[in-house]
Amino acid sequence: MKTKSFQKYLEMRLSKQEIAEIEAQAKLEIAILRSIQGGISKAVSEYMEVNKVGFNELVKRLDSSPSHVAKIQRGEANLTLSSFAHLCALLGKDPQEVFKNKK
Repeated sequence: MKTKSFQKYLEMRLSKQEIAEIEAQAKLEIAILRSIQGGISKAVSEYMEVNKVGFNELVKRLDSSPSHVAKIQRGEANLTLSSFAHLCALLGKDPQEVFKNKK
C-alpha cells in the first residue's frame, strides 16, 4: 500500500483528532528514545575517557560487533534490556545513573 493511499485510509477511518493524537504520541516516543540513546552514548564516552579504553578494546569488552558498538557511540543503537544491562554492568553504573546529569 502506498503512503498516500494509507494516509487516505487513515483519514477515512479516524478523525483528525485521533490522527493528531497518534502523531503526537509517536513524536513523544521518538524524543524519549533519542534521549535514552543520548544518555547511553554519553555514559560510554565517559567510560572510555576515564578508563582510557579505545574503540577496539570496547568492542572486545562488550563482546559485540564493531558496527553495533559504533551505533551505541553515535546514539543510534536500539538496545534490548539485556544488552543495556550488560552495558551498564561494564560501565559499573546503575541504569538510573546513565540518565542523570546528561548535560
